[in-house]
Amino acid sequence: MIPCPSCGADNVEGTRFCVKCGSGLPSSPQPEQWRYSGDLGQTQTEQRQQTGGYAPPPPGYPAYNPGQNMMYQHPGGADWQAKGADKKVAAGLCGILLGSLGIHKFILGYSTEGIIMLLITVLTCGIGGMVTGVIGLVEGIIYLTKSDEEFVRTYVQNKKGWF
Repeated sequence: MIPCPSCGADNVEGTRFCVKCGSGLPSSPQPEQWRYSGDLGQTQTEQRQQTGGYAPPPPGYPAYNPGQNMMYQHPGGADWQAKGADKKVAAGLCGILLGSLGIHKFILGYSTEGIIMLLITVLTCGIGGMVTGVIGLVEGIIYLTKSDEEFVRTYVQNKKGWF
């Protein structure tokens, strides 16, 4: 327990402010500070050997304080809209509504796959359009359910043509 210097109330170890009056409390020593204070009867070198080479930072080393409200950003720049995620909604809706014509394939830049779907529909007088329509429906739903990052990786960068 840490006594408050202002009101004398007992506070739990590690608290920074008094629970009764709110004044600041003296900080308790950090583990790095007591580790080499002689309490263990060992030198820093002996402790390093026993712990397999691990040695905490020396006393006075600045503590790590991560910035508040910081968002993680992908090392390559996570601007997925600029990398092709803006095509996701257009390709998904065209896949659902016009899937038998392969329009969604042309939007993503897959000309060969789009021509295959279009020719199957046209050359079979629409009968093959039922099959390509189901393929387009499934692909459109898959496009819309993926995250922007996953969509760009799968369909823009890796050029996965089917499903």
